[in-house]
Amino acid sequence: MDRTEENRQEYKELQRRVKREVSKAKQKAYDELYTRLDTREGEKNLDRLTKQRDRDGKDVQQVRVIKDLDGRVLTSEESVQRRWKEYFEELMNEENEREKRVEGVNSVEQKVDKIRKDEVRKALKRMKSGKAVGPDDILVEVWKCLGEAAEEFLTSLFNRVLESEKMPEE
Repeated sequence: MDRTEENRQEYKELQRRVKREVSKAKQKAYDELYTRLDTREGEKNLDRLTKQRDRDGKDVQQVRVIKDLDGRVLTSEESVQRRWKEYFEELMNEENEREKRVEGVNSVEQKVDKIRKDEVRKALKRMKSGKAVGPDDILVEVWKCLGEAAEEFLTSLFNRVLESEKMPEE
């Protein structure tokens, strides 16, 4: 809290010491790891870790089989993809349940302003980098790197969705 030059120098010295100690601790941990890996037990652990990393790297989101509307199991990749497409088209384009339940209420028709490019720019700036991709498999970093072109494309896309009141198929 006290930002005097003396305190600043003391802080920098402590920071250097901490970095040295952290570096020593990391080196010691790596040395111990390498020593353990040279043993029979270490080889078993390495095999186990390798298998675990292999399993973790596989796409758990990938579904190889799914049932159709009649309950038959679909196994071919094309039929599975077709069924997922049908499912999501139905899901995304059906009317909202709450709207269906409301009876005797007059809906208010009001004009929704078009989405502006500066709104899209602000939204992109607020998005965090390094997060998982969405259903489009496009990283936030890509949208940010594309700059003006991305802003124009997204603004156009969002306004088309607003006008048509439907999500695009792709």
